[in-house]
Amino acid sequence: MGQEQKLHHDYQSNNPGTEYFLLGNGIILAALQTSPKPEYGTHCGLLLMSAEHFARKISTYLYHPERGLQNSRVSALIDGKGYSPDYTSSTVRWEYPSGVPTVVIEWEAAGCLIREELFCPINDSALIRTVTIQNKRASQVKATANVLLYPNLMFFDEYHVDRVRMTLTAAGYQTLQLFTLGEATAGDRHLSIRVGDIPAGEHRTATIVLTLNQSREEFEKKGVEVMRNETEEYWRSQTIFKTADAGLNHLFDASKSGIRAAVARSGKMDAGIWQYNFEWVRDSSMVAVGATLAGQASIAESLIRRMLTYSVDDEGRAIDASRHRPPETIELDQNGELIYALWTHWVWTGDDSLIKEYWSKIKAVANYVLKPVFMDPTIGLVKNSREYWERDAAFGVKEGYELAYQVWNIIGLELASQMATHLGEPANARTWESVSRLMKQSFLDHPRFSLVDGGRFIKRRLANGEVQRTFEPPNRKAMPPGVPLNVESISYCEPDTSSVMPIMLGLVDPKSPLAAKTLEAMELLWNQRWTMGGYGRYHLTSEPDSPGPWPFATMFLARSYLEAGNDEKVWRALRWMLGITGGKAGAWLECYVDRPVPPLPPVGVVVWTWAEIVTFFVHHVLGVRPNPRNLVLRPRMLAGLDTVNAKLVVHGHEVGLHLQRAVGKHTASVDGMKMQIVDGSLTLPLPKKNIAIEMSI
Repeated sequence: MGQEQKLHHDYQSNNPGTEYFLLGNGIILAALQTSPKPEYGTHCGLLLMSAEHFARKISTYLYHPERGLQNSRVSALIDGKGYSPDYTSSTVRWEYPSGVPTVVIEWEAAGCLIREELFCPINDSALIRTVTIQNKRASQVKATANVLLYPNLMFFDEYHVDRVRMTLTAAGYQTLQLFTLGEATAGDRHLSIRVGDIPAGEHRTATIVLTLNQSREEFEKKGVEVMRNETEEYWRSQTIFKTADAGLNHLFDASKSGIRAAVARSGKMDAGIWQYNFEWVRDSSMVAVGATLAGQASIAESLIRRMLTYSVDDEGRAIDASRHRPPETIELDQNGELIYALWTHWVWTGDDSLIKEYWSKIKAVANYVLKPVFMDPTIGLVKNSREYWERDAAFGVKEGYELAYQVWNIIGLELASQMATHLGEPANARTWESVSRLMKQSFLDHPRFSLVDGGRFIKRRLANGEVQRTFEPPNRKAMPPGVPLNVESISYCEPDTSSVMPIMLGLVDPKSPLAAKTLEAMELLWNQRWTMGGYGRYHLTSEPDSPGPWPFATMFLARSYLEAGNDEKVWRALRWMLGITGGKAGAWLECYVDRPVPPLPPVGVVVWTWAEIVTFFVHHVLGVRPNPRNLVLRPRMLAGLDTVNAKLVVHGHEVGLHLQRAVGKHTASVDGMKMQIVDGSLTLPLPKKNIAIEMSI
């Protein structure tokens, strides 16, 4: 019997130190992989896929079963000797020429500096890659750049070499074309680009184009100059956030770019790139919020349209993992989150067309949680047997009231009431407002069912009023081998990062004793049985996955601590996000764990994290919060920052914002006219023209 074929190192998504620089435009999605060691993956390997079709790494279009991503790199031939980028002698980073997200690779070979720049034109299914070779030697060199097209054999079974136009084409389920905009020679699977003789101190540049389902003729008819102009115009129109701290700027810029890369033009979005291959209303709603705040309202609209047509049925049930659940295991927070996303899009853009078009479906979403199977009308809280992180009875979850489900429906029903008022439906407005008010009252103060215990928020209260403090699965051995819920004797479900939602979403005073005690309890979740930092999502003893930190849960705490005024904890979370694997590329895995795969899926890049980061900066730091009547600004100047500059779009008009740390009295002006700050907030009419705001806080 022959030796079993082994998977290539590039198959694994979370090898140590491996990061992904994601580029895309909702049509084509690319990722440049960086890996510190060959056994961890191909350094500067390129992954490519369609934004409309989910994939695992192994099913991306340039993955080869035996060679992984090795053939996706550019190599250089200097005076007859070949070179490829090496981790130790190369740098990879983001740059934003004219605002365009661009991945830059710089590496050295034979006394030459090689600079590669990769970007996606905003409206074309193409990746444009320029390669500049600069001769740093004292004598002339002869240079050639080589690039290969080795497509994934599972998708492409036809190959064509055009030796007249020097174009390589792979066809099958999709079509890839590789060509250059200069002189080249086509081989069977490669293009040899004649860079030519380069005198000492000079440089030469070649441009390489890789298209997906777009012909060379279509590409050249439009032209690179038009594409770049369109792309620059697009990125200029988005939210801009700048401080003196390069790390904060990077977090925002990479997140804004990531949202555009990950969401297809149809609104389709894989909740975990190369991981789930499924959609969640929860994730898509949060990304729609982030997209709106990032100035990408068209992305938010596409997400909302898809959810309201594909992800929610006529009864108002929302999908998770691309499926509808029965009442006992449906994720009840999703209804409120979808309404929140829709409301956010409305108040930021002033466009109510989505509300009008889908009003019957929106009413079903709001009314679904009012069903008797979930809600006791005397207390107004909703219950079932699934919790926020998707554990159910098989994991030891008993029927009860989940904090996150109450929080999101308190918010969602109140916002649905505002939309009903806007559309002239006072009966629905009164119903939803009264249910939201009762739910909030019971949530905070009910003598038996309040989600407060011991002076802090709790995760879950059972149907009989008792606090559920532990999960006891009926069969621990059914859990994946070695995970805590399989091996621990007692599995605690407290504390849980979802318990800070009332703080980060403004349901309670963030500086109250209740908020302080809740946040204090969360510190148990930092560095639980690991030393890399970051918050776990909940007490690790009830974890059906491997224990480890979660980036978007860590951002929950960053948002909450900023509201509470604990800047030290905020900075700790942000520095962790920057320093963890993925921080340099600005693309974070769902969690940093040694996951048992199978039975669990591989770890991938979670899009929601980008939305949390954008929301942190726009909603919390800048404090820009439009509502149906006003534009409210309640900025929070993070310790260590003296100035923040931003440009946003509200109701189709630019809002320039300059924040500076106050030496004395807090002041504000709009277009040079002094305005009054009341209780830390500036309240203005919704803009009807471009305005410039200055605040000293």
